[in-house]
Amino acid sequence: MISEWFRDVAHHFGNELAIIDGEERITYTRLGQQVAVLRDWLQTRLQAGPGDVIAASLRNTWQFVACFFAVSELGATLLPCNPQWRAPELRWFAARLRFRGVITERQYRPPWEQAGEILSAERVLTVDDEVSRCDSGLAGDNCSVQEVSQDSPALYMATSGSTGAPRIVPRSHRNLLAGARNVSRALGLGPGRRFLSAVPFHHSHGFNNCLLMPLMNGAALVLLRNFTPAACAELIRRERADVLIGSPFIYGHLADHVTDPSLLATLKVCISSGARTPAGVAESWQGRFGLRVRQLYGSTETGTIAIDCSGPEAPPANAGDFVGAPISGVEVRCLGAEGEDLGPGQTGEIAVRSPAVMSGYAGEPEWNQHIFQEGFFRTGDLGRLGLDGGLYLGSRIGRVLNIGGVKVDPVEVERAVETLPGVSACHVDAVPGGREGEVIRARVATRPGCQVSRREVIEQCRHWLAEYKLPRVIEIVEALPVTLTGKIPGKWHADELPDKSGS
Repeated sequence: MISEWFRDVAHHFGNELAIIDGEERITYTRLGQQVAVLRDWLQTRLQAGPGDVIAASLRNTWQFVACFFAVSELGATLLPCNPQWRAPELRWFAARLRFRGVITERQYRPPWEQAGEILSAERVLTVDDEVSRCDSGLAGDNCSVQEVSQDSPALYMATSGSTGAPRIVPRSHRNLLAGARNVSRALGLGPGRRFLSAVPFHHSHGFNNCLLMPLMNGAALVLLRNFTPAACAELIRRERADVLIGSPFIYGHLADHVTDPSLLATLKVCISSGARTPAGVAESWQGRFGLRVRQLYGSTETGTIAIDCSGPEAPPANAGDFVGAPISGVEVRCLGAEGEDLGPGQTGEIAVRSPAVMSGYAGEPEWNQHIFQEGFFRTGDLGRLGLDGGLYLGSRIGRVLNIGGVKVDPVEVERAVETLPGVSACHVDAVPGGREGEVIRARVATRPGCQVSRREVIEQCRHWLAEYKLPRVIEIVEALPVTLTGKIPGKWHADELPDKSGS
């Protein structure tokens, strides 16, 4: 169980730093004490226990970390919420999970108050106002740690919602612990390392790899509450962070705006996940800072699947879709159209089996039967296993474009555009094209100070691609609307959200 493992780690590492959060420098011993205080606070205010769900709308703060372990000690389940969610979105989750209560910050409280038809105001707890009082008023010994099954959910995570309303992913104690073990073993990261935690903890990549995995292995978290390139670079320099597990957005902005490489001189390991890292970003980063950005591939449902752990030499020539080898404890198959297991070199749907894979989406038994095959979770991603044992990633199955009856993988077009100097990122989709039906659209983001013309994009694509794959609509933009996790955000459809009355 997570609480048992955390207590062992806290006891073993005692006076070693666990969290650096601004001026707060919290050792493992003190973190354990704060967890006990918050556990008692939540039990007193919410009477929370096994089977209850508690939501958290918090930035990357030490309170977020302590609240997760406190909720685990109560035997309850935490749902991390994006602080940017609004009342209709919060009601959607509250109606499905029936929250016992909410932990938030003062600035994020209003949307919860607006969602009060489902959750009473006295169950919305504000850490800014109350943690200091409970810190001095409680000894942290008022209730015992609850024992739950290893297969009980410790965490609910929301999928990104790129295909409509989010799905709710239960992550059991067994799932989370297996994932933390697998990733730390693959990366060889443990005590003494300092992780710059910039990816939001409400995202699965941020929670698994920037919070849980480092702490469960005796490392220290250096917390960044609000990302800007200048703040991130200065924090790395000041706190001598040596591991950065980020996203293409984070690496791209650091490469574009940090002009003094010495600010990042302490970094030794750079891992990117959340989306494919554009070739231009990876090349710019390595040229400026002398380190490779290595790809990590995983999902909310599976945890980490593969990591590029190859040496410092240049990656393979076809590394545009190389995401590393499946890590220890993870089995990967590529499935054909009929669900058959394809051999190496053949492209199919990536399916994964490991102790870190979820048991199924909450409240969707019929869909769960569809997405599992012989214990393998079907990811919806296209890819292939190479003869070298590496995993090569293609597009999402649903993203394959049908242009005049011919299938086009948008990722292939994106990669071609992103090899053009001056391009920072590209997103390809299909738009109506009159008599031609749908045509390919490329939205092309340029690097600061660079200009790229539509003609240059077409010429670059003609060099790499067949004529039918060329984008017919090209939009040059300053930036794509990506999130810190590297994804282009999707919108929930109006009919998938509760109305303002809460019905």
